Amino acid sequence: MLLIIHYGALGDIICTFPGLIQLRRKFQCIDILSQHKIGKLTCALHLTDQCFPLESAIFSSFYTDAMPSQVQDFLKSYREIIIFSHSRSLKSKISSLTGTEVHFISPRPDVNQSIHIHKYILSHLILKGLIENKEMNELLKTHKKTSLSNQIWIHPGSGSPRKNWDISNFIEIDRLLQVQGMIPEFILGPAEHFLAEPLSKKFQKKCCVIFDLMEVLELFHEGGIFIGNDSGLTHLSAFMGLRTIAIFGPSDPKRWIPLGPAVKVIRPAGLACDPCFETQKSNCDTLECLNRISPQMVIDAMS
Repeated sequence: MLLIIHYGALGDIICTFPGLIQLRRKFQCIDILSQHKIGKLTCALHLTDQCFPLESAIFSSFYTDAMPSQVQDFLKSYREIIIFSHSRSLKSKISSLTGTEVHFISPRPDVNQSIHIHKYILSHLILKGLIENKEMNELLKTHKKTSLSNQIWIHPGSGSPRKNWDISNFIEIDRLLQVQGMIPEFILGPAEHFLAEPLSKKFQKKCCVIFDLMEVLELFHEGGIFIGNDSGLTHLSAFMGLRTIAIFGPSDPKRWIPLGPAVKVIRPAGLACDPCFETQKSNCDTLECLNRISPQMVIDAMS
């Protein structure tokens, strides 16, 4: 039995999915300790068997002087544990208290490394002998086919406002698509719920307001075309085989391009600056990386 402990957000954990697919070949049972909503997603996708909520009060003991025997017994029930965390001390603590073999992997490569997140994680799993050392392209296969549905989903948000293309651009994309006879639908997660009323009433846009990742999963099982910023839902869309148009501004597609059978990244060429999302605390005033992207560029990428 293998336990995955991951402190990351949706996008970070989706970037481990190719690794989980490979780990399935070695471990008969894989459980995950993560944000509960994300853990449920991994179970629904049959990447893990059980999920446990990291936000549960009992697991806060990971960072206290004493770890309850109940938590120690839980950890001891696993043959091996993989921790995706920035805290190396957590590995030492769990290993010393349980005697279980614990593998530590920082959840993302150093900002100075120009390596894709998926390759970074897979290479560490190989080095630790947890998965077979195969050709990287073979390891990166998600086994998902490109969706043939013409349903169009537009998601205007992300985990950080710094990465968000202006909402007016998404509204214009919707208008251009409707001129072509298509009927896109906006997906609004908890961070974008405030947009539901203005989009539906002022702009007469069709909106799907979601409260749970299981709702997103149900929508994505229908397939279609997804248009969004660099976000967790964009990574999920790509993984599930939707034709995915990913709008990248201050974040680096060399490190974070979503993995899937039909992904196109929109980012202006010839920018005078490097992607700054991971190296600077705020965006620059000109924000050319996003402002030089036009709605028509996205429409053209769909053909």
